[in-house]
Amino acid sequence: MLCHHVATNRDGGLRTEESVSLPAVGNGSHPEAVRPERGRRLPRFMRSVGFIATVACLTVLVVGQLFDLPLVLIIFAILVIFTAGAAQVSRRYVAFRLLSLLPVMLAVTFTTFIMLSLLPGDPAINILGNGATPEAIEEFRVENQLDDPVATRYFRWLGDAAKGDLGESPFLREPVADGLARTLPVSLQLMIYAQLFALAVAIPLGIYTAYRSGSRADNLISTTAFGILAIPNFVLAILLIFFVALGGFSLLGRDWGTTFLPATGYVPLSESVVDHFRHWALPVLALGAGQAVVYMRLLRTDMISTLQEEFINVAKAKGMSNRRILLVHALRPSSFTLLTVAGVNLGALVGGSLILELIFNIPGVGSYLATAIFQRDWLVVQGVVVALAVGFVFANFAVDVIYAVLDPRIRHARANP
Repeated sequence: MLCHHVATNRDGGLRTEESVSLPAVGNGSHPEAVRPERGRRLPRFMRSVGFIATVACLTVLVVGQLFDLPLVLIIFAILVIFTAGAAQVSRRYVAFRLLSLLPVMLAVTFTTFIMLSLLPGDPAINILGNGATPEAIEEFRVENQLDDPVATRYFRWLGDAAKGDLGESPFLREPVADGLARTLPVSLQLMIYAQLFALAVAIPLGIYTAYRSGSRADNLISTTAFGILAIPNFVLAILLIFFVALGGFSLLGRDWGTTFLPATGYVPLSESVVDHFRHWALPVLALGAGQAVVYMRLLRTDMISTLQEEFINVAKAKGMSNRRILLVHALRPSSFTLLTVAGVNLGALVGGSLILELIFNIPGVGSYLATAIFQRDWLVVQGVVVALAVGFVFANFAVDVIYAVLDPRIRHARANP
């Protein structure tokens, strides 16, 4: 409701002051009926569906690790929470994406099955040994139906996999599903910690270097970042072990290194929080350093472009602080490329974690897979590859939905095709 203030000039004339907009209460007829000022509300991003769902998923993951809950239960709870949150954005799009996951996973599992079936060597001889008699080999092939067509064996395996039965390792004498349940959470911890570390380092540095683009600080940070990116993660891991865990070397009467952190091993979070993160420090740093550099450079480039947009000039003209402009108005539209690359880089995290687990003697999927390859335990190899591939597909699905949550244009376009 608009209320015009009218006053009388000294010469008796009427002078009209500027109009003031008053909120209407009830029927909107009383100009003095103004609502009392509310308490301070949470920032908008903390009230969004994406933020709430992310916090809920991280909480489930941490609580599940603290109380040693089954991996299947944790993953199922995270998928339910995430899907329910994403459905608030666009039910039609989420339903379409969930249905499209089925043919993708079928193609991934079938391709993996075919590739492993084409590997040289006879599975019966690999398991029974070179000294096995032809009768024993033939009996083994008949018993395990190895002479059936590939398609028949695949659908038989797929039916068992749908029930959680990925076969039994003939060398380890345990179900493959049990081996994955024991090792996969350890590898997931490494990848999640490395991803969080990379984002925690990249986002502040990306914002700062974009704001101070061309300065000495920007040049110093960028040069250091390129130097880190040139070092492979396994080389960085060896250097970290040598200088931070083994004491480094002595030169000119001075020790260049420390033994502050352990070099190898793994401590569950439920046993000791401090020792858990002390043992994870070096692997996470080795795996996340390169990712942090990539994320920082992407965010810096996008943010420099965003800071030149017209709406940023409008925000400056309104007198907003630099902090509010950078964190509220410039960061969100600059984070789309970062989010996409963070999802795609899951493959690099998986490959890096498999190598680092061997270097740091971590009992994760990497060690489990390496043992299976050396023993030619193709059932374990197949189960690990399928689990990683399916996880990669779900991770990219999650990134796609989060991308739609962040960008209203994509959200509305997908909700109303």
